[in-house]
Amino acid sequence: MVTASKAHPKRYMRPPPQFVHDWFSPLRSSDVVPGKITNFSFMGHDLIAFRDEAGKAVVLDATCPHFGAHRGVGGRVVDGCVRCPFHGLHFDGTGQCVKGDFVKEARHLRHVKSTPWTVHEVASSIFIWHGPDRTRPDRPLRFAEPGFFDGWSEPVTNAGRRLAPTNVFFPTENIIDIQHFYAVHFWELRGIERQPAEDEDGAFTAIMHMTWTAGAQSPNPLLRKLGQMYSSPFHFDIRILGPGMAISVSTLTPEQGNLQLMNIILITPVNATDCQIRVVSSVRRTVDHPLNRLARRVLGVGLEDALSRVFLAIATKDFDGDEMIWTNRRFLQNPKPLPDDGPIIGYRKWCERFWPPDYMPDDDVVSASMPAPSLESSVLDPVAE
Repeated sequence: MVTASKAHPKRYMRPPPQFVHDWFSPLRSSDVVPGKITNFSFMGHDLIAFRDEAGKAVVLDATCPHFGAHRGVGGRVVDGCVRCPFHGLHFDGTGQCVKGDFVKEARHLRHVKSTPWTVHEVASSIFIWHGPDRTRPDRPLRFAEPGFFDGWSEPVTNAGRRLAPTNVFFPTENIIDIQHFYAVHFWELRGIERQPAEDEDGAFTAIMHMTWTAGAQSPNPLLRKLGQMYSSPFHFDIRILGPGMAISVSTLTPEQGNLQLMNIILITPVNATDCQIRVVSSVRRTVDHPLNRLARRVLGVGLEDALSRVFLAIATKDFDGDEMIWTNRRFLQNPKPLPDDGPIIGYRKWCERFWPPDYMPDDDVVSASMPAPSLESSVLDPVAE
């Protein structure tokens, strides 16, 4: 007979949801071009993005509230508004229909509106709030705080990669999974200054001392051997802000100029099974050389801007081993953690705050004769003990 504890694991140990509540970044700033509509999927929604007359990024549901046409298929941007291809209705940045090409009385359009998504554009990225009320975020976006990037090079990003399939919590869970750093990335762990745990600001943080070796993940044995000629010790300060956002600040040695690199890791659910992962990189402006000062003054960019693109490429490539794990992994309700792993259970408890309140509540009555709840993708199904 199945015991109650077997049939009803703690909520934080059940398969996590894919569509959770927080800020996410499904688009780069460069993906939304003035005068054009960008179609994309986010949290199972078909959405459109465009820029209004002031150049501000706007995100609306793709479905026209008038008669259900897809506004991004055949629609166009006219004077900062989206024109629906079905009946020629024009929607502004607030989602309000402000004009109908074939409507005589504009007052008849007042009830035709689609609620816009809350958007922040920062760090070369477009962030969207996903929560019970798309117009009222439960918390501010950390990157949008005034002065957050003061003293840093202009953030750069790339297209990232699709993770198909994976759960949104898998990538950030890796950050506090100590053993994976050397098993997957072949980094050397030289010490832990702060054990992974929730800090006073509510983020899940850790500070470690690592050594990175060039080419360590390469399938080519010659490149791995050559890479051993170059290794880089660094101070690794990592903060998980939410299921789809983490910040790592790496400080290199004095011999390497005490360079500081910031990588922002962004994970966004696309649909019930797949995610997108992308990195934003920036380097602190500390290179005090006459040529660098001249380049900043004349060209507006310096060595740090070039280095940020180099580090962005390295960070993106470093996900090769992770992707192999994430897209072939099964979620276990009853894992067998080791002390060397890091606080996996503590992290799962922390993640529960981002779950929708009605997702697998602890008071759910689940028949002991029925299998445990599962997500839509088999890769996320729990495995019985």
